[in-house]
Amino acid sequence: MGKLSNLNSQLKYTLYYFLLVVLAFSRAIVTYIFVISNGFAPGGVSGISSIIYNAVLPTNPQLASTILDPGITTLIMNIPLLVIAFIYLNKRFAFNTLLVVALYSGFMYLFGAVKFPIFIANDNGMLLTASLTGGVLNGIVFGLMLKNNMSMGGTDIIAKLIYKHNPGIETHWLIFGLDFVIAIASGTLGILKLQSGISASEGLTLVMTPIVFSIISMLVSSQIADLIMAGLQSSLVFNIVSDKPNEIAEQLVKRLHRGVTISHGIGYYTGKEHEVLTCVTSKRQINKVKDIIAETDPNAFTFITKAHEVRGNGFRRFD
Repeated sequence: MGKLSNLNSQLKYTLYYFLLVVLAFSRAIVTYIFVISNGFAPGGVSGISSIIYNAVLPTNPQLASTILDPGITTLIMNIPLLVIAFIYLNKRFAFNTLLVVALYSGFMYLFGAVKFPIFIANDNGMLLTASLTGGVLNGIVFGLMLKNNMSMGGTDIIAKLIYKHNPGIETHWLIFGLDFVIAIASGTLGILKLQSGISASEGLTLVMTPIVFSIISMLVSSQIADLIMAGLQSSLVFNIVSDKPNEIAEQLVKRLHRGVTISHGIGYYTGKEHEVLTCVTSKRQINKVKDIIAETDPNAFTFITKAHEVRGNGFRRFD
């Protein structure tokens, strides 16, 4: 029994770190093909690396492809943050982050060394395609990393440090603010392209283009990551205040085979006592629930909320 348990544990860790390598590789190849190649900087340390690389590339390609290669600068900028993470944060999180950053940086440098093909956008339509594609794919990878206690370092480490000492602070807004500042800083790339003789409109377009597409990529990536974290199978929660709770509950159970929880409540404004029904259903049953309420108690007060990661009887099982 002990040997079997040990074997299962080893298999679990093998699969985990195989996934870590795959995700680091995926993040690197998406960033290399769609993000850095088009001068986007959708936040984080990798965004700063992209700005540095694209700022130097036109005047000194040799320097940009060696010392200032995005893989190298990403690793260098993460080193002090990783040291802090090992000292003040969970050691396993810090170790996993170190592996992800090291692999990501190595893959990025390798892609540049072998001149791996990139997606070159020649107009705004192609830039939008690159921005959206990079945002979606990076969001998927980032969401899977978060679900498996992995990180790309950078602002993630800063957020965890702040949350550890100040749990009341909404760190996701702090991360968004930092990433937004980095996206705005990508306008530097447009400023470097300004030449004498161009109109004010042309100049504004040059400066705003990298900013706009960096923000688009950042927002798309964030939304996709949130979706991955919350779960793809969202459900609906019906909260029903009614004077006919038993009749409604009976119909919900009989016709939809959904469980119902009944609790007692008092309306603060009216002072009247009511029963409150709570029922979680799938999205496709929304109209059936509404029909049951309308038929049984048209005067019922109802509000609906979304629920993510619903598990248990009638839904997904616990892992």
